[in-house]
Amino acid sequence: MSTPSLDAWLAWLEGLHPREIELGLGRITEVADRLGLRAASAPIITVAGTNGKGSTVACLEAIYQAGGHRPGAYTSPHLLRYNERIRVDGAPVEDAAILEAFRAIDAARGRTTLTYFEFATLAAAWCFRESGADPWLLEVGLGGRLDATNCFNADLAVVTTIDLDHMEWLGGNREAIAGEKMGIARPERPVVCADADPPRRVAERAAAIGAPLWQLGRDYGYTADGRTWTWWHGDRRYAELPRPGWMGEAALANAAGAVMAVSGAHPALAVEPSAIRAGLTTARLAGRQAPAPGPGAGWLLDVGHNPSAIALLAERLEAHRANGKVRMAFGLMARKPIAPLLSLLGPVVDEWYVLDLDDPQSHPWTEITTALERAGQVVIGAGDAAGARQRMEAATSGNDLMVAAGSFRVVEAFMRIGVGACNGSGSGRN
Repeated sequence: MSTPSLDAWLAWLEGLHPREIELGLGRITEVADRLGLRAASAPIITVAGTNGKGSTVACLEAIYQAGGHRPGAYTSPHLLRYNERIRVDGAPVEDAAILEAFRAIDAARGRTTLTYFEFATLAAAWCFRESGADPWLLEVGLGGRLDATNCFNADLAVVTTIDLDHMEWLGGNREAIAGEKMGIARPERPVVCADADPPRRVAERAAAIGAPLWQLGRDYGYTADGRTWTWWHGDRRYAELPRPGWMGEAALANAAGAVMAVSGAHPALAVEPSAIRAGLTTARLAGRQAPAPGPGAGWLLDVGHNPSAIALLAERLEAHRANGKVRMAFGLMARKPIAPLLSLLGPVVDEWYVLDLDDPQSHPWTEITTALERAGQVVIGAGDAAGARQRMEAATSGNDLMVAAGSFRVVEAFMRIGVGACNGSGSGRN
């Protein structure tokens, strides 16, 4: 493949492997070794979990930048540009760097086929190595044990909240899912768990491989103090820490886990307390409870799409309803059940606009509309993001809040029509 266009490469990658998802480390490990990527000397932090991975990486990335490091952050999916997945020193890498990586990977793989995510993971590692990024921050895509990111040996593993998601791949209960997430842990290397009520398998796996476990609520913790919060570990306290604007009180567990990761869980990865405070002030997470200007109280964009993430959004919307109505534009991928999300959002949303997403893998708008009407919800329209914006902004007055939520696809659609920041072209993936 020699086409210079990044878009052409991405279109080609979509069909390179016969399956979109095929868990396993054999293919990617073989190619990574051919490229010498697993021999890179930079320390690696791998982050797994059902919810909070992106928040944790965002906090770590900003903290390391504030501490004078040049972290490489690999996350997924992207909203508007593929480059968002691979960042060095806080900025998406340029097309030229990704194209160089793609060409090297394609030459090294021979007859080995790679999935889209495997190719992306190798490209991130290539860009990090070539740019001298330090440390590497790798967000797990699916599970942990067999995820492409796990071909790299983490010096420190972070496990965030574990919930029921992707059960067709990871197992039908939290214990089974925890076993998959803990696959990122390495013998005698530390694990930070940011789940306050983790499945037993987290501690069991850590003990089995001799990995020191730093457990939220036992070894470290936090208390919320309104707009600030306090982190503790033993006798150490960091008081009046800034809370990122997109982070609800319950999500502070993710920030607390990030602080533990850089505060002694692994001495070689520690930073000064001043860097923690400065980093939390500047940490950003695209599409997560992101405000955008508009009539009334404006817009709120949120990519959350499972019960735990939606519960955090519902908490914020419930607080807002004391001041004004909440109108929501909503869409959802077909692999996500509608009922659990509607049970959380129904009590805190006054009116709904159902989105007809341009994606064959989404729930049909008619199906979502039927579910809402059966639940006694008020549906004020259905259509695309532009139609939703027009209808909802026309109805907004006073301190009413407009929300676009349910999927990365939803937030992408609204950003493309000018709601919130728009940083370029390229198709998003959820």
